[in-house]
Amino acid sequence: MFRRMLAILLVCLSPVAGASLPLQASLGDLACGADHIFVGRVTGVDMIDGRGKQVSDPDARTGPGLKNTIRLKVEVIEVIESTAAKPPSHLDVPLDPAMHFSLGQIREAYAEPTDARLVFLRATTFEPIIAGRFFWALSDRDEAMKLRAACRHPVE
Repeated sequence: MFRRMLAILLVCLSPVAGASLPLQASLGDLACGADHIFVGRVTGVDMIDGRGKQVSDPDARTGPGLKNTIRLKVEVIEVIESTAAKPPSHLDVPLDPAMHFSLGQIREAYAEPTDARLVFLRATTFEPIIAGRFFWALSDRDEAMKLRAACRHPVE
């Protein structure tokens, strides 16, 4: 499991010509920008093309100029906060479509369900607040909620 996560981290951090680089985000950025905060885990991966049709070719890629989007299947374990009247129990969260990934790479990285983690999303479409940045360690839950409270009610 550690090797898979290390591999995905290295892929995310390696510069690829024409690809976007993952944007940095602090826990405060995520906590303050979220419309939805869940405890969740990744249970699978899929890809859709520009028309929303499923793509099954493991060599199919994402990146600038391509219309494919890889989505992480996220099981919502607990709703911490949400602006949705009825938050879903499962989400399809898109990865940054400007990053160069293949469906096979991401499926391999998430071959097993992940441990539970904090999930920060925005809008009614449940999208990442910052492209490619929406997970955080569950152990930082209390800190995230303190930061969220501070951004809602700043101390003067």
